[in-house]
Amino acid sequence: MFFENGKYSDSSLSWGDLYPQVLASCTSLLMVIQPGLHLAYSNNLFHHMTSFKNGQFSWITSVVALCIPIGALIIGQLMDRIGRKKACIITCLILLSSWTVATFMTSDEIYWFFAFRILAGIGGGMTTVCMIYVSEISHSSYKQLLLSLNSVFFSGGILLSTSIVQLEWNIINYTFIGLTVVNIVLIIINMPESPIWILKFKSPEHVDEAKSAMQQLYPRNKQVFEREWERLKSTSSCCVAVATGNSSFIESVRSNAAAYKPMVVLAFLLLLQQLTGAYPCISYALPVLKRVLSGREYSISEIDSLTALGAIRFAAGLLTCALSFYVGRKPLMMFSCAGMVLSSALVIVFQDFVTGPSTVPLPLCGVMLFVFSSSLGVLVFPWTMICELLSTPVRAVGGCLLVSYTYVIMFMVLKVFPHVLENLSVVGIYLFFGVTSLLMAAYVHFVVPETLGKSFHEIEAYFTKNLEKPDHM
Repeated sequence: MFFENGKYSDSSLSWGDLYPQVLASCTSLLMVIQPGLHLAYSNNLFHHMTSFKNGQFSWITSVVALCIPIGALIIGQLMDRIGRKKACIITCLILLSSWTVATFMTSDEIYWFFAFRILAGIGGGMTTVCMIYVSEISHSSYKQLLLSLNSVFFSGGILLSTSIVQLEWNIINYTFIGLTVVNIVLIIINMPESPIWILKFKSPEHVDEAKSAMQQLYPRNKQVFEREWERLKSTSSCCVAVATGNSSFIESVRSNAAAYKPMVVLAFLLLLQQLTGAYPCISYALPVLKRVLSGREYSISEIDSLTALGAIRFAAGLLTCALSFYVGRKPLMMFSCAGMVLSSALVIVFQDFVTGPSTVPLPLCGVMLFVFSSSLGVLVFPWTMICELLSTPVRAVGGCLLVSYTYVIMFMVLKVFPHVLENLSVVGIYLFFGVTSLLMAAYVHFVVPETLGKSFHEIEAYFTKNLEKPDHM
């Protein structure tokens, strides 16, 4: 590593230098599989519990999104008080309790379903801690790549849930119990505490503890470790630990443009994300596929289509992770929106205006392209940009508030969508999705700043110095 043009050049960073933080990041992000599981788990319920009424099914599906803000708000306070690592362990224990409750569920006792989904929602909201953790331990040159792994793990949860939908009910639930236990063990073994948290939220005498945690992240290259340690200390001295409570959060938002401006930008971006239809097409994949395929004879079944959808979502997550290291957030999000507009148009055309027998399920291809396109940016970067745009004093509480706000909107969308699907044509639904995706593309182009290759300090400076937007911002 050497210093060039005011920035550190990272040409000397080897895999050995990066491996510890990659391992710690992946261990933390393993929790993100759980929200993916629970988002797609409604399809498992739809397949196994056919006795549910439409109103009951919509509540059981959407109550997860309603409870996620509770978990996000809890963990927002907790992670600053007890640390990121302990917060991750507590999150896994809540998720473990949800799967334990799931083993008691039967179609005759609907209250167990609500208990399971409420705990799942709270635990899912608490997984917000892993994004904060990854953003704090990762090297600035690789932060975007590691944060993009969030999409891979999330889509992995969707793929796992859709792939085993035909297994016996309790086999599915015990599989997820085992996955959660493994996650807890890996957190204990592989994750050092965040050095940033130790310096900013613990007393000054814990400097040696922070240095030890940093050494765990950079154990092999002493030069890299010294440079990163000096950078961390200088950054910490510029931003004293002020985010230890609600009062300091409110004060930061009121007085600091680097706190309130990105929150406003992100709030509208996340609203548009929820209205594009990307999430209903996952949570209600089976009903959507049944509706799209109805009235025509195709060789592919809804269950096979569901598995293919999960695989496409996962493949797109991998592709997005790879591209995010080379391509900025803005072009990827705009390309994603453009793909959703195009695929919505394909669904509209093939659903109503192309009639007659066909061996190729053209409307289904449009739905698959819609899911693939949404996974290239719309489903990913609004979440990762919460960790990238928010300044350190408001990152934990502000991030959790934004997550809570977004999931309240998601709850309303998921609660209403079954009634929309029942009363509105496929053409009308995808027309709305396409128009909203177009609006989101315009918003990203004109309002949202680029974050690729930018440090926290550079992003804060962008919001506070009112400078003309540089090429990559």
